Amino acid sequence: MGLTTTVRDIIAELNRQAAEHQREISRIQQSHGRHVFHNAPDGWRVVLEPSSDADSPHFSPAVNALMNEVHMNEASLSCIRAKIDALATFLVPAFRLPPEVLVLIFKAGARMPQDGPVTESFVSRPFPLVIASVSRQWRDIAISTPELWTNITIQHPRHYNWIPVCLQRSCGLPVDVTMDCRSTNLLTAPIVDGMMSRLMPHVHRWRRFALMTCDPATAYVIGQRLSDASAPQLRHLQLSLSGSSGNQEVMLPAILQGGAEALSSVRFDSLATPWGSAPLMDLTTIDLRWLWLRTRLQYEQFRDMLAASPRIRALILRGTYIHLHAGRTYPPLSIPTLRYLELSGDTVCRMSSLLSTPALEELTLANLDETEFREFVESLPLPTAAGEGGRYPALRSLSLLNASMCTPTRAFMLALPTITHLTVINSATAKFLELFRKDSEHAAAGAAEGRPSWPRLRKLTLVDDVDYHLLYGVVQERAALGLPLTRLVLNAPFIHDEALVESLEEYVEVDIVKDVDLDH
Repeated sequence: MGLTTTVRDIIAELNRQAAEHQREISRIQQSHGRHVFHNAPDGWRVVLEPSSDADSPHFSPAVNALMNEVHMNEASLSCIRAKIDALATFLVPAFRLPPEVLVLIFKAGARMPQDGPVTESFVSRPFPLVIASVSRQWRDIAISTPELWTNITIQHPRHYNWIPVCLQRSCGLPVDVTMDCRSTNLLTAPIVDGMMSRLMPHVHRWRRFALMTCDPATAYVIGQRLSDASAPQLRHLQLSLSGSSGNQEVMLPAILQGGAEALSSVRFDSLATPWGSAPLMDLTTIDLRWLWLRTRLQYEQFRDMLAASPRIRALILRGTYIHLHAGRTYPPLSIPTLRYLELSGDTVCRMSSLLSTPALEELTLANLDETEFREFVESLPLPTAAGEGGRYPALRSLSLLNASMCTPTRAFMLALPTITHLTVINSATAKFLELFRKDSEHAAAGAAEGRPSWPRLRKLTLVDDVDYHLLYGVVQERAALGLPLTRLVLNAPFIHDEALVESLEEYVEVDIVKDVDLDH
């Protein structure tokens, strides 16, 4: 409070002095206006003293004195206004935060992902440069905080000079490198190769490297650069090839053969490299997406890949990934350490039946047609009467993404009795809500069906079209049965009336999301 009062008092005094200088300038101009100063549309002009030499106009001594007086007042006024502008920034609450708090805020901001795709006509400024341009204090903090410069995101050729700045100011700390070439055709393979020539001398301190491109040539350039590289601190590697030019794919004969002993997480899209060999060993996260004819794995390759990573905790299989021959029976694959599993495509039912995951806690099913979802549901074994067994005895979270579903049945919910969190994204939300309401009504009436489905359900995320009356009925009835939801996450388009949120908040905490990263 003391600092705020002092700054306001100083600004008030400077404003008083500025007003005095402005009045003095106006007095001089008004008292000598018609004789010395001419009031023109673009400001005050000085009337020249007549001279016999047309090429050498001059002012009279009196005019010179007046001009000097005006200039001095204007200079003083300009300085005062600059001081006022500088001091005014201290009245903004953010500028009164202690430096150590600002450092924590800036570090958190630097770890946030960049805003949407960058177009060729507009290039977003990197986060450290944005905060460094706010004030002198923020600039000093930004430059002296190496952690702010460890996130090297490249989305445009204009960021070419951004690379050495980050490498210098990060002061030897581990760096995260992201090259997103999808939104512009200017990041060609030769330009990317030139950027890599600056990054490769620092490969020993890469912590994360991600490439997203639509051009196979760029993927091959990166693969060549990384083929014999040594990245001892690298933890996460992403090589993603996508686009609309057909089922393009890239085969890399070798990668990181110099060693990447800390590597624990990989994501490959339409790209493959020798599996089950260094450095793709002892991984905890494996993410395979859209492996086409040449890149997709055979069962034996998939089995060996899993065997090379006995501590795997997350497995993501999207699109096409493993070729399972029709009519052939495959031995089950046990993954006792797996906690998160995501399956999509036209082999969800076979893959889920093939994998033994007794400790699985989170399951995501994506991009299913109705036939595939029906087969998956029918393949689920029911637990015993004591609630033991079933395919996923430890499952807590179920997510459905872009699933064309048949109406979920009570048998489906009985097969997954331990669910505490349901996420439905573009996947027939109304069908679940109708089943919840029907079960609640039967339970309230003491029907033979017994307790509502998923009695442990506490969190419900719905990123879809939502019938408010159905939703309100589910929330209200579960609360009345002593099985209340504790958190409800809804998408912003659903909330067109604040009264809807207020009515729901009588029973449950409501959060609103504006968008969902479907590529997460």
